[in-house]
Amino acid sequence: MINKNIASLKQSSTLLINEKVKELRVKGEMISHFGFGQSPFPIHRSIVGALKEHAHNNHYLPVAGLEVLREQIAFFLGRFQNIKSQKESIFIGPGSKELLYQSILIFEGVFLIPKGSWVSYIPQIQSKGGKYHIIDTDFKNDFKITAQDLEVFFENKNAKKQYILILNSPNNPTGAVYSAEEYKTLAIACRKYNLIVFSDEIYSQINFSAPFSASISCCYPEKTIVFGGLSKVFSAGGYRLGFMRLPRAFEMYQNAYKALFSETFSCVSSPVQFAALKAYEYEQDLQKHVSDSSFILKSISEYIYKEFSDIAIECTKSQGAFYMAIGFNEFKTQISKLGIHTNVDLATYVLENYKVAMLPGVDFGFEKEALFFRIAFVDFDGQEVMKSYQEAKEIDLDFIKRYTPNIFEGVEKIKKFITDISC
Repeated sequence: MINKNIASLKQSSTLLINEKVKELRVKGEMISHFGFGQSPFPIHRSIVGALKEHAHNNHYLPVAGLEVLREQIAFFLGRFQNIKSQKESIFIGPGSKELLYQSILIFEGVFLIPKGSWVSYIPQIQSKGGKYHIIDTDFKNDFKITAQDLEVFFENKNAKKQYILILNSPNNPTGAVYSAEEYKTLAIACRKYNLIVFSDEIYSQINFSAPFSASISCCYPEKTIVFGGLSKVFSAGGYRLGFMRLPRAFEMYQNAYKALFSETFSCVSSPVQFAALKAYEYEQDLQKHVSDSSFILKSISEYIYKEFSDIAIECTKSQGAFYMAIGFNEFKTQISKLGIHTNVDLATYVLENYKVAMLPGVDFGFEKEALFFRIAFVDFDGQEVMKSYQEAKEIDLDFIKRYTPNIFEGVEKIKKFITDISC
């Protein structure tokens, strides 16, 4: 017998699709991989150098993290995300994913998940037997939650219960980014209903129009916990280092976090923490590296958006990260003639018949009948693309065809699918 909450879980959809695509490619199948969201760009040489320099360090570090790293992250948040912080409020963990999970374990309450949210939030809540509600959102708003959405939810609810809202911007799976004005309005509703907010800001600097994305913690500081890490902005997913920033009002929970950390992961790898210190110094050359990465991703997203929108595929307006939600709901009649009525079945059909891997919307909180999917546009050689962009200084259709062929071919395959069902 095992814990029934754990027994009900399945392997993470993002990791599972990545393994499946690898298996198919080993067999010789030419798969266009829109399923897995890992930064394609190389880790900046300064971070790699710091990891090598400290590879000999085999010491356990403090449970909350290397003190100088916590201090540097506090400085980084103030300067590069406009979030005032002190080192005492910063905690280091093996990825923001783990820190979110530890927070879910620590806080009691009902969790609120906007429709169109990262795949792991709900399974993490389920693993502890927690309660959650999916808050309905609208495609017209790129599935961003609004104050009105919260008002509708709380209309007949007991507002005395503790609720915890999980936000993610830039968003996985939509690429949408909340503006400062949107957060100001949302903060009013959060304060009205006394919400705790988990703000997942792992993609903050991958923003297509600004050096960083707005944070709700700037207008709702008293009850917002901010999460970030190395994996996306610094292309270091395998390093497994994340951070969280507790608000001053939650100082009483610091010991609870330290106790749980000490009984689970103890501390993050010593060499990786020193590498992170170099990352969060965020020197000019590294800033340019991140900025160039963002511009490349922006150009690819704009290409995909135009190609799909022109043939009536629904697309969210990606403003950051490396994702877009796309929908085939305008073609439901034609798709139903194939005997397909759910996004899971359609994802399977497109993979088997058109060799394109996408993740079905049901994994992100969408109804199974809604034909929405997440595509990640990172299936290319990031080192080659970065070098070519820095030489060319522009990205046009020829550039995309030449340097991101899997993206181009994937788009063409999906267009062919639409042509085939429309005949």
